[in-house]
Amino acid sequence: MTKRSRAILATCLLAATLFGTAACAGISTTQTTALPYSDNFDNPQSGWEITSDLSGDARYENGRMRILVKNENLTIWSTAGKVFADGVYSIDAQPIGGPQDNGFGVLFRVADRKNFYHFEISSDGYWRAGLTRDGKWTNWSDWMQHPAIKTGGESNRIRIAMKGPKLEFFVNDQSIGSREDSTIAQGDIGVMALTVIDQPGTDVVFDNASVTEK
Repeated sequence: MTKRSRAILATCLLAATLFGTAACAGISTTQTTALPYSDNFDNPQSGWEITSDLSGDARYENGRMRILVKNENLTIWSTAGKVFADGVYSIDAQPIGGPQDNGFGVLFRVADRKNFYHFEISSDGYWRAGLTRDGKWTNWSDWMQHPAIKTGGESNRIRIAMKGPKLEFFVNDQSIGSREDSTIAQGDIGVMALTVIDQPGTDVVFDNASVTEK
């Protein structure tokens, strides 16, 4: 990922989060979903958000959740409509088209469209994580390269372990970072994909979503 692209991603993702095509549905955070939870996306009525317009799509397709971002400088996501506190959220993510200069990954503890955590990787081997609170996007670091991330069109297993304020980030069963943050105690899970300036067409499929106790 180029230095220029890494610098602009924070701005483009915040704008898309607040004004983009796929808004999170309002959810109750008073009762958590029973564990273990899993979804292989074979059933298009399993409850994940879908959207389709000129800017992009989030839809069930061939037993996977596909997100295609047609426009530059935009983020599209889908959420499951569940509520989780502690647990381990895992999902497979595979780019199937578009530029290498991209971003895709997960949202977790999504309280609403303006309050959630994010964890994403890129097709050229970088990752980052952070928090959006009251619509203000925060990255805990710049994009960082890591050898655990498979590049190009290969599939990556993305995992986030949540135990109270302790958050640990994994790619392909390797721990790549951790953080403590108590801002949001529970919420929905989701998947997301983004494009950067002058690089439309990020196209990613997700499969085998699960949330387990450990």
